[in-house]
Amino acid sequence: MRPFVYARPKDLMQAVQLGAETGQGPVDAPVQYLAGGTTLIDLMKLDVLRPTRLVDIGGLAAGLEGIEVGPKGLRLGALAKMSTVADHPAVRLDYPVIAESLSLAASAQLRNMATLGGNVLQKTRCPFYRDATWAACNKRTPGSGCTALGGSNRNHAILGWIRPAFPNIREISPSR
Repeated sequence: MRPFVYARPKDLMQAVQLGAETGQGPVDAPVQYLAGGTTLIDLMKLDVLRPTRLVDIGGLAAGLEGIEVGPKGLRLGALAKMSTVADHPAVRLDYPVIAESLSLAASAQLRNMATLGGNVLQKTRCPFYRDATWAACNKRTPGSGCTALGGSNRNHAILGWIRPAFPNIREISPSR
């Protein structure tokens, strides 16, 4: 892991100021926000992400981890923990699919740390992305290509395959 500066802002305004330095995209941004850190820290250890500063917004959860169930629906804060939402009585009663999907999404340890906002922003699980020794990865280096298209992709997303049960979906060839 490369050295980085750790910052823990006291409020949202300071968090925005500390995160103002950006790169060309989420991979090369010199500043990354940290909440639960379940994906970010792994990617830093793998040398996929190389931020020079981490801005830990986990301490700002008091205003951003809310779970509201009402007549207008369900409102979930970005810093709400997956386990907290999955165990919330109103979510379990009125939104059982959400509760169940969060309960099955990861191990108990990860669910206790992972935030909903971080989960939505989670980087791809592609092993070629997560292994910095593969040069061709459009997610890491835009325009470099995709190793999965020409390499071993058996356990990856659907590339050039169609399921007959969905006749309205047309086949997409990897060459397009």
